[in-house]
Amino acid sequence: MSETTPLHSNPEHPSPSPVGPTPDAWLMAQWKEFVAALKFLTTLPVPGATQLFTTGTADATLFVGSAYFPLVGLLLALILWLVVLIFGAQVSSLVLAALLVVALVILTGGLHLDGLMDCCDGLFGGTSRERKLEIMRDSRVGSFGVLGGVCLLFLKFALLASLDRYHLPFALLAILPISRWNMVLAMYAFPGARPSGLGEAYRRTVTRKRLICAAVLSLLIALLSGPILVGLLLWICGTLVAWITGEWITHVLGGLTGDVYGALAEFSEVVLLLLFTLLHVWL
Repeated sequence: MSETTPLHSNPEHPSPSPVGPTPDAWLMAQWKEFVAALKFLTTLPVPGATQLFTTGTADATLFVGSAYFPLVGLLLALILWLVVLIFGAQVSSLVLAALLVVALVILTGGLHLDGLMDCCDGLFGGTSRERKLEIMRDSRVGSFGVLGGVCLLFLKFALLASLDRYHLPFALLAILPISRWNMVLAMYAFPGARPSGLGEAYRRTVTRKRLICAAVLSLLIALLSGPILVGLLLWICGTLVAWITGEWITHVLGGLTGDVYGALAEFSEVVLLLLFTLLHVWL
């Protein structure tokens, strides 16, 4: 063997097989995913580096922590539950519902609501697929968007106000994670309406493992938040809402966009709140 030949190049001394990530590395990777989900879905201040939307590899692939979207929904629900605990005994149900709606808009930065309004403008204002997508890309809000946003906020306010302080926490804890799971399902199951753009980049980050993780987390949270049967029905209904809505929008636009993902979260919340009020007899 020459002096320049490394020892591990000798077949008689093979290099050891690479080992998997250490527990610390795995936990750090999961934390990074969760923080990315927080930064993407909320306005909550997050400690750590600002460059959390890339994998750190040479290709700098975008990722949004989709596996932990339901956990972000759970965190938002816990914050709203804290609002209920602080103000629930001090104000009327109408005032409390208004506080919850405003708090949720602030916590999400109005991101999902903006997507809903853009979707309403495009889906109901354009005459062709290309025109609808062009309208949705426009940052200005039209009449259909305003009407859609106002109607959704009004429905959400009325539905929250109709729930008593005993059932309200369960509704929040179950529904907000499910609505975030719906976003992950839509990203994975349906094609993008545009070949490029942030929406398409987000969609490509959702792997099968992340999809399964989000599904399991949202289902477990829904089942553990209150009556098991009610949680199961909410999860099944939410999943169907996402699938049916995604199918319809894909038929109209040829795929989904980033605005659609946000709109699905808002639409799912209202539909599931309505279903929850109808299930009072089971609670």
